[in-house]
Amino acid sequence: MKRLVLTMFLVLTTLSLSACTQQKLSFDEVDNVPEKVTEAINHDEQLQVINRSGKIYYIVFQSQKDVEASLESVDRIALVKLDEVDSKDNDVRQYIYSLTMDQYHDTIEIKVNGESMAHPMIIIK
Repeated sequence: MKRLVLTMFLVLTTLSLSACTQQKLSFDEVDNVPEKVTEAINHDEQLQVINRSGKIYYIVFQSQKDVEASLESVDRIALVKLDEVDSKDNDVRQYIYSLTMDQYHDTIEIKVNGESMAHPMIIIK
């Protein structure tokens, strides 16, 4: 009986500890990025994705307009929506977002103004 209780305790402890270390799907605009990410940005591309550390992606989007960004979960897809809205000037601005993937999502789809957009993927170490 003691062995059964001890085994159950160890299993529950292991499960709870592994749940604490799991990453959650998250999406935020960032001002500062690691130097290697900055070096990898191609200023000629309107949209690009830079992968660092496996589950962390930086989405770089350049636009002359203001951008409203959001994230949706659709099945196993992390759907990033970038919607351009009117702007008062014509200067190109760079928007950088950090997307952290979790164990449930295996695909990133990016829609700009409702249209799926192809993008280069850059992997850095």
